[in-house]
Amino acid sequence: MTNKNSCLISAARKDGRSPVLVIDGTGHVGASLCQFLSARGHPVTAASRSQEVIFDDPSIERLELDVLAHSNPDRLPSSKVAIIVPWVQQPDDVEHRPWLDRLVRLLVGAGTRSVIYVSSIWVYGREPRGCLTESMPVAPTDPYGSAHVANEASLTKCADGLGVDVAILRLANLVVPDPFFRSRTKIAFTHELMEMALLNRLIELRSPPSTPRNMLPGSLFHHDIGTLLDRRPVEGRVETFNLGSASTSTMINLAKEIAVMAEGHHGNRVGIKHPEELEVQPQFRLDTTKIRQIAGPHVDDLSGELSRILRQVVSVRDPAAVIGKPV
Repeated sequence: MTNKNSCLISAARKDGRSPVLVIDGTGHVGASLCQFLSARGHPVTAASRSQEVIFDDPSIERLELDVLAHSNPDRLPSSKVAIIVPWVQQPDDVEHRPWLDRLVRLLVGAGTRSVIYVSSIWVYGREPRGCLTESMPVAPTDPYGSAHVANEASLTKCADGLGVDVAILRLANLVVPDPFFRSRTKIAFTHELMEMALLNRLIELRSPPSTPRNMLPGSLFHHDIGTLLDRRPVEGRVETFNLGSASTSTMINLAKEIAVMAEGHHGNRVGIKHPEELEVQPQFRLDTTKIRQIAGPHVDDLSGELSRILRQVVSVRDPAAVIGKPV
């Protein structure tokens, strides 16, 4: 087969990708996801409360949408798949609780058949221990985890009542460059640590050094979600997946890796400060067998993602010192 024919077939496949609506498409998770989906060939609409931030990719459509408001559009853009990634910590106000049910009904009315909900591994508690499998009981210990548990339950009911296909993704700590990093008032914690190492020559941890963290490289997350997007929808199906790295690290090990990268960039030693630790924090292992059986193996490259974040921080904070290729 000639290269010309290969390119034609590739373009045809790209043009045939289904439209995707990303709820909170400008957030930490959603923004990089929108970029990935657009590059993969999906027509993408990024919905969020504000339309102020603009993607460099002009093909990504924007939609103003507040999931907690009652004054949203009566009809959403037609898309077979919707990905919901909101940062939602609901109050104990009954008035706010039906937001997800309202949203899914709007989506189904617009033709959505598959919903992917980005949850969190913190549904297992803020100090999980042992092997975390999707079948173990959830045990949230803070409002963030509790909100995700409530949303997972709401989606399960929607799948049964509305016949929509639901995939729930319990995400570990995502490590990926952020296209809106320069305009954030609150940046992702890996970006924050990298800034400390580059600008202050000192990383100050707020958590004890042995605090466990499973770090999910963005490329691995995108590979897995792409596989789920390609599946044929099944009416009323609900599946839950743990998405994370094959290994769990600690805050001190992450800080050390970031410090070494920063030292290689500016040539100065980077110190690390952390709270005094009276006892070692409990460890956990995130079982990702289920998603790996469906998505297959993929590169689990944390160092590569951190290198891209380093280049991004340098390009924003000190454009004259940009190293390597653009992020």
